[in-house]
Amino acid sequence: MIRVLSIALGVALLIGLPAPAFARPRVAIVAIEGDKSGELADLLAELLENDFSIVGPRATTRAIDKLGYDTDLTSKQLKKLAAELEAEGVIRGDVAKKKSGRKVLHLKLFLNGKKVRGFKVEFASARSEKLKSALKEKLLEKLGGVEAVAEKKPPKKPKGETEGDEPVAEKKPKKKPKKDDEGDEGEGEGESEDDDDSKKKKRVAASDDDESIDSESEGGDGAGVADNPHTANRAAVRVDLGPSLSRRQLSFTSRSFEQAPRPYTNDPVPGGRVEAEIYPLAFGNPNGIASGLGIGGEFDQTLSLNLQSTVQPGTKFPVKQSHWAVGARFRLVIGKKATSPSVTLKAGYASRSFTVDRSKLMSGNIIDLPDVGYKGFTGGAELRFPVGGRAAIFAGGGGVFVTTTGAIQTAAQYGQAKVTGAEARVGVDISITKRLALKLMGEFTQMGFAFTGTGEMSNNRDGDPATKDVGGAADRYIGGSLLFGVLY
Repeated sequence: MIRVLSIALGVALLIGLPAPAFARPRVAIVAIEGDKSGELADLLAELLENDFSIVGPRATTRAIDKLGYDTDLTSKQLKKLAAELEAEGVIRGDVAKKKSGRKVLHLKLFLNGKKVRGFKVEFASARSEKLKSALKEKLLEKLGGVEAVAEKKPPKKPKGETEGDEPVAEKKPKKKPKKDDEGDEGEGEGESEDDDDSKKKKRVAASDDDESIDSESEGGDGAGVADNPHTANRAAVRVDLGPSLSRRQLSFTSRSFEQAPRPYTNDPVPGGRVEAEIYPLAFGNPNGIASGLGIGGEFDQTLSLNLQSTVQPGTKFPVKQSHWAVGARFRLVIGKKATSPSVTLKAGYASRSFTVDRSKLMSGNIIDLPDVGYKGFTGGAELRFPVGGRAAIFAGGGGVFVTTTGAIQTAAQYGQAKVTGAEARVGVDISITKRLALKLMGEFTQMGFAFTGTGEMSNNRDGDPATKDVGGAADRYIGGSLLFGVLY
């Protein structure tokens, strides 16, 4: 019976408590100076929304405009702003970029009608989980006192203390600090025991105003790339260089007859490859949509390839085989982490050639293998999907709108044709450090021909121009490369 009565009494007391006792304290966030995207202000709101009733930066800005203030608020103005928004606390601040590329966020707080000591946070990326955890812990510590504002009266002010001052500690300060409406607690009134610490500039975290909470980038989630906002999926610039292998296969579709063209295949031959991409707007803000706009290109050159023919045994005919492409990029990262996947849209112009040096060919001998020099416009997409902490799988493809094919379509060769082109590639990208990567890639390109029968080699191989001898061809290039990349 006693237990039941106790429970009933407790419920009655709870019911009888005034509503403000249950209301969550209201905190207003002023737009952070230097944070053009508003990312930091949104982050503060996200970190505090479960513990406080938040007035966002847009509503706060409207209230500031209504009161006729600018963002450089005095203590008196902050008090009026808090009253206008019915908020017990106001958070404001600014962010600046250091030469090292890291940023410093300086937060200033106004709670229960008074300034309190602010603090600074140094970080590399606003997406860092370490930053979020440290920032939330510090904010909750600072805002802890605001929870009692609805129930408790403000403490009596010591003699001589003016409105907006912090309560003076029992121990009197050795030197009277200057009045500073814009500074934090440690820079204005109410500073006591922290005076000595604030003067020791060489000490790390001597006071809260000098506090620096180091933060790792999202690499802390497993990417292994610390303190780097330009993670592999958001690199502002990247250059890859390394060895390559390539193989060509040319086959023809024709009726079966003695003079039918023979297919050509060469063993994989070594070459060198270089790729580069740059996203200019990603240097400043790698997280914005505009940071995905960029340009890129690639070049691959076979180092040594020789052709031998039965029409002239013992003679090696050098072959020049190369490929290059350049074009625009639009990279879209799906998420905010270093392990977020991304899609890159590509459009550009490309060239691929295979040319035999026939200077050593004796008069009357013919090498029955046409030269090609493809040029055309390309378009496609590539998906990059991180797996684990350091690796990412990528795959992409697209089409080639061929504008010219070189000697293969001359009247002396196979003549006019309908040409279609396609290309694809797949591979794995491994982050070695925050600046170095390793890319292993395979690729495939094919040019398809449907001859109309206007060329000497397509309709007169058997000596009878009245019949079509060769209907089409497939020119395939299969290759791979191992590239070492430098990125930022």
